[in-house]
Amino acid sequence: GGDSSDDAVVTLVHSHHLLDHKPDNMILKGGKYKLRGVGCLGRPGVALCVGEQAAINKFRSNLKTAMPQKKFGTISIDRSSIPSDELSKISDFEEATIGELRSLLAKLGHEHHFFTLTGIDPSNATHSEEGGLNSNSKKSAKKRRKK
Repeated sequence: GGDSSDDAVVTLVHSHHLLDHKPDNMILKGGKYKLRGVGCLGRPGVALCVGEQAAINKFRSNLKTAMPQKKFGTISIDRSSIPSDELSKISDFEEATIGELRSLLAKLGHEHHFFTLTGIDPSNATHSEEGGLNSNSKKSAKKRRKK
């Protein structure tokens, strides 16, 4: 064990949905890239990655290569804003539920990213989003008016 963690960066890699099958579950394989953190299947699919920037880039590019039809976004978290004792508790890369991801982000002081990713309004977190995947709403939202 060395102090190589000093050049670690913290990044959330996320996609709209990742389900429990190949290749979606590659999001759980951050450990292969020498990353620490958690991977989370579902909507959204998210990995909280702690490691070298190059390793995170490789992880993300392999996800994109395996799933070209999905969009993978990243959110970088400033490490200096995270309590280092909380960061040091993350020792390896493991699967988590979306709830566990939320509480981990809260411990790191960045719970707002959870709400950004899930689209949940924190002031209204119990309220289920209307619309969403409702297939009944076939009506076009854009009504063009001719003058």
